[in-house]
Amino acid sequence: MKLKMYFALLAMGIIGLQSCSNDDDDDLPSSKVPEAVRNAFDSSFSNTANLSWETKTVAKGQYYKAEFNNKSDNGYKTEAWYTADGAWYMTETEMPYNVIPQAVKTSFESSEYASWKRDNEVDRIERNAVKEIIYIIEVESPQDVDMDLHYSADGILVKAVNDDGDGDNESLLPDAPSEMVTAATEFIQKNYPNARIIEIEAEHGMIEIDIIHDNQSKEVLLSTIYEWISTSWDVYTLPAKVTEAIKASQYNGYVVDDTEYFETPAGNYYLVELEQGKNEVKVKITEDGEFIG
Repeated sequence: MKLKMYFALLAMGIIGLQSCSNDDDDDLPSSKVPEAVRNAFDSSFSNTANLSWETKTVAKGQYYKAEFNNKSDNGYKTEAWYTADGAWYMTETEMPYNVIPQAVKTSFESSEYASWKRDNEVDRIERNAVKEIIYIIEVESPQDVDMDLHYSADGILVKAVNDDGDGDNESLLPDAPSEMVTAATEFIQKNYPNARIIEIEAEHGMIEIDIIHDNQSKEVLLSTIYEWISTSWDVYTLPAKVTEAIKASQYNGYVVDDTEYFETPAGNYYLVELEQGKNEVKVKITEDGEFIG
């Protein structure tokens, strides 16, 4: 899904992550962890082994991260993230592939990534900002491209992103202010009834919201004043008018590599990536086969 875009942003993403994560993070004895954090942890995880603590600075926030084996959950390696006031933000659990939900396995094993090399461990991510649990499957292509595949518990591929190789999912911690999350949530509830919110991020001067709507993973973009910019999702079959328009254009003989459908205030269109040998081009085509922009 949207592989080209993620490859193009790989360098930017790595730089951004490095700039927001503090290299001076320290291991802490339990006695140095705020009482509110320890109390919150103990109330959620009462049967643990090999517990250790460290501080992590991510984006503009400082977190206390507990690493432990959760004996109440098959002894799986687990990380739990808190702020100093004891507020829980994320739990990451590493588990064997064979115990994740069957819907996730079925979706992955029938996907374009099924032939890629798969890691034997899968990360289950639970967060306070969104209700949805996601499962992250790490895969590697024959060309040594590493990807993290984000699945909902019912097997919908939400997105595929480049694996930066740090082995951590701290980028999934919330980076949007609470008032922005509230406003974005209200927008989704009003305009996409029954949609499930997977993630809300403030990036590139916009608010990016990943949702599952009508059993389809979609990305909704809002401005920072909550004006709707676009909603997009991947499509795999183009209407006849669109394919006929491509054949009748200077792009006859090009192969369709990737397609997204965009809804915008100015009108809807398909964003089609076309390839011919080393030549690659992106074109916008309306449902009626008209090239735009």
